[in-house]
Amino acid sequence: MDLGLKDKVAVISGGNKGLGAAAALALAGEGAKIFLTARNENDLKSVQTEIETECGVEVGCLAVDITTADAGDEIVAAALEQFGRVDIAVNAAGAARGGDFLTIEDQVWRDAFELKFMGAVRLSRAVIPHMQKQKYGRIVNIIGMFGREPAKQALPASAVNAAFMAINKGLSQTYGGDGIFINAVDPGPTRSERILRLFADMAEVNKTTPEELENGFRQKIPIGRLGEVEEVARVVTFLASDASGNVNGTVLAVDGGMTNGLF
Repeated sequence: MDLGLKDKVAVISGGNKGLGAAAALALAGEGAKIFLTARNENDLKSVQTEIETECGVEVGCLAVDITTADAGDEIVAAALEQFGRVDIAVNAAGAARGGDFLTIEDQVWRDAFELKFMGAVRLSRAVIPHMQKQKYGRIVNIIGMFGREPAKQALPASAVNAAFMAINKGLSQTYGGDGIFINAVDPGPTRSERILRLFADMAEVNKTTPEELENGFRQKIPIGRLGEVEEVARVVTFLASDASGNVNGTVLAVDGGMTNGLF
């Protein structure tokens, strides 16, 4: 199936590792041009080289802290300077620490909202006007299952993800008439640096080990295993493509059946 992604320009926040890097590689594999952004320049350069080598597409990158007020404008301006347009934006930056609600410090909550939620707000706010001019755009938000199924040891992530789901739906209703389709991917436990760090936080609260916690998660997943970043990336690629057609305002679960799949 031709996904219609050849020569489309995709901007990916959090593109230096994990789900962001996997999404960038999957989109590039379909012929999209890639613009990566994250805070760590060395990691970005490494992913840039990998994509250029494996996929043979043009890749740009910008090291920027998306928690700064003008980060979204800076990212989009740099992408436009290199490629002349932006067709796709993937919000993949950010994660939240877990822990015991009574001992989680205020800064953990602030950091979670500032990076993941406000990072997505800033990039979306910067890119939508350009997509409106084109009468075309795809925004894909990588959120997380704790937004619909709160975890008592990961309430900062649960709160951020629920807020993220709200703007995903609200923006899809606002800008769908401009040819901008906005959807989200809702990964369940997926083997990445992010989930391993969360397991460590949750294990400390539960007085157990990350390995025992992971085993407990596997038992709750109907398919009996954690997901892989490439599996999430393939769904991101579909939602970013013309093949997704009439799909707008959806949160698609990629969690092995842990939650109700689609709403």
